Amino acid sequence: MIEDDPNDVRFVAEILKAGGPTYSLRSVARIDESMAILDDGEADLILLDLSLPDGAGLEGFHRLRAQAPDVPIIILTGHSNPKVAREAVREGAQDYLIKGELAGNLLLHAVRYAEERHALHQELAELALRDPLTGLYNRRGFRLLAEQSLRVTKRNGRKSVLLLADVDCLKGINDTFGHLVGDEALCAVARAFVSSMRESDIIARLAGDEFAALAVEAHPPGIGSLIQRLRASLSKESEKNQAIHDLSVSIGAAPFDPTASPTLSDLMSAADRDMYREKRPEGTGYGSRDKRDR
Repeated sequence: MIEDDPNDVRFVAEILKAGGPTYSLRSVARIDESMAILDDGEADLILLDLSLPDGAGLEGFHRLRAQAPDVPIIILTGHSNPKVAREAVREGAQDYLIKGELAGNLLLHAVRYAEERHALHQELAELALRDPLTGLYNRRGFRLLAEQSLRVTKRNGRKSVLLLADVDCLKGINDTFGHLVGDEALCAVARAFVSSMRESDIIARLAGDEFAALAVEAHPPGIGSLIQRLRASLSKESEKNQAIHDLSVSIGAAPFDPTASPTLSDLMSAADRDMYREKRPEGTGYGSRDKRDR
């Protein structure tokens, strides 16, 4: 709950307490104080006052939506304003409630319905962020999650590593063996990424034969080991499926330094340049097989 009136916080806490142990309320008085909580993923739902020192009207709502688009928001306000209410709901608020009208189970019902509606919305949104062939995130999903992750790692002073990979000779596989075999090659690369990365890492098929992965809170000295694990997983996929062609990828890597704060686009450009160096005969990039084998 983001509310600067302690009496309103106590009132809402009593209502939620009546709903049983399902709900745990944490309150802050300013939008700024909520940012670290949201970055750490500690909030399932936000109850937002519209008269805050650093977020009057819908200004605070817009800041929260930009910071944590996946967290549902219920607006609690002391004043009825149908125009603001319509605008808030149109822009993504789950509900707009008047503090003086919270008698009975109105707030509890609003919270439960907000959870259900948001879960349905998330399910539909998830479909829009996934690549239907491999089940990985698509380009849109990767950008959304990777940018959010980089904000958190920057705040915590942690490093990360971005990998970009192209599947080698995919056009030749499609032309020689057919697109069904080519699709299976893409799925095998996706499985190799999933098996060699951690659950917290963000993996995507960006388009065609392009894959990306953000190794969250990984350290640059471990880039070589990370790439070696990925290549080993690719070899296992080829052996497991008795592939009629070799599975290989060209890989580029770019470390994220929180003190320099490069953007995601900067990282992707740097990883793309590194991947291009690997494709050259001398193989000087992070992902080059020569460097891997030293």
